[in-house]
Amino acid sequence: MDEHLIFLSYASPDRARVADYFTHLASRGFNVWWDKRRLKGGQNWDLEIKIALQKAVIIVVFLSSNSVDGRGYAQREIKIALDQSRERLLDDVYIVPVLLDDGLTIPRELTGIQAILASDSESKSELSESIQMQLERLGVEASRSQAESNIRWSVTRYRDSWEGLPGYDTTYQLLNLSSEQYPQISEVTDIVRGWLLSRVLNERTAKFSQIPDIMNFGKDRFFRQNLWNASCGDPKIKERALSIVYNIWWFGAGAAHPNQFFQTFSFTLDPITYIEGAQELFANEEVAFKQIQDECRRKLLEQRFEGMTNDDSTLNLTQDYVHSGTEKWSDFENFAFGEEGIDFLFSTYQVAPYAFGPQVASVSYEILAPLMHHHLACALGIEYLGREPTWTAPAADAAAAASAMRERGEVG
Repeated sequence: MDEHLIFLSYASPDRARVADYFTHLASRGFNVWWDKRRLKGGQNWDLEIKIALQKAVIIVVFLSSNSVDGRGYAQREIKIALDQSRERLLDDVYIVPVLLDDGLTIPRELTGIQAILASDSESKSELSESIQMQLERLGVEASRSQAESNIRWSVTRYRDSWEGLPGYDTTYQLLNLSSEQYPQISEVTDIVRGWLLSRVLNERTAKFSQIPDIMNFGKDRFFRQNLWNASCGDPKIKERALSIVYNIWWFGAGAAHPNQFFQTFSFTLDPITYIEGAQELFANEEVAFKQIQDECRRKLLEQRFEGMTNDDSTLNLTQDYVHSGTEKWSDFENFAFGEEGIDFLFSTYQVAPYAFGPQVASVSYEILAPLMHHHLACALGIEYLGREPTWTAPAADAAAAASAMRERGEVG
């Protein structure tokens, strides 16, 4: 069950101390994901942990000398949690640090978050109260969002699997949309369902590609099974436009690690129309592309990544990697309407090595609105930003301006 998932992140040596917290939370009816209880023999633990992290509504980070001073999987989980927290409201709990040891130096990324001290006799009750407060807030926010947008949604989960050499295991979530104000919104569900089903049918072709000379049923299942998982959050609604973002995890039988991809769907709501590519948003595609490219490259290269090396050095993405993954419109095919701008999502390996994970860069509506088709700017409620573009391609426009001035005799 994925609803209201609470993920426990910790270093392996601290398992015994974390067990008491798991028992406490589980006894109070919380849906707790703890690898000791959730992972089964033969599962791809790396993939399962990453999927659980992506689905979690709250991540409890247990910090000790083992996790703060080490460079193990716990640090990777903290990084994923921090990356995902950027999408949350500022006063959401989401990440809850629990200090198992007194006197710890909290990682800089977590210093602004109120921590719970395990040495406090009320620490378990304090943790459950923090979680309950956030779950109640999530319920209120979901109801408010559906009421304000006049759109209701629920999630259905599907699974199709087959034992083979290799076999396959596919799972996906489907948003079921309905609305009195937008009665044709069920067509959005139909389009998304069609894409999901096409991916499932593609995975079934493993039946035609059996390799028993390499794989056998004596191996652990994840070594002989292709895994494909598609999960989504709530729809992103901006005035009369809607986006749905899918996180896709794929693991090929026998591969070294899973890969994460994105698939997004964007629509206008009145009328219901499908926006198949980001370039469809703009009246001047050439100028818009250059602006989006420059802004995304700048933001990606400005990022700094800590805790990924043994010497505490700070790393950043390389220009060659970022530029190679942002060369054409198709590199920006996954996008979603945010509150302040359009988010562009980049899959693993697209703009960074695998260790850095997938990336997101947002371009503000103030930059993009003047370049958009007017009816789409209206649908997003940003038409008031539709002044004349202040950005131009420097070299080409400067040359054109100089030529025009010469023709008018304004320069020699």
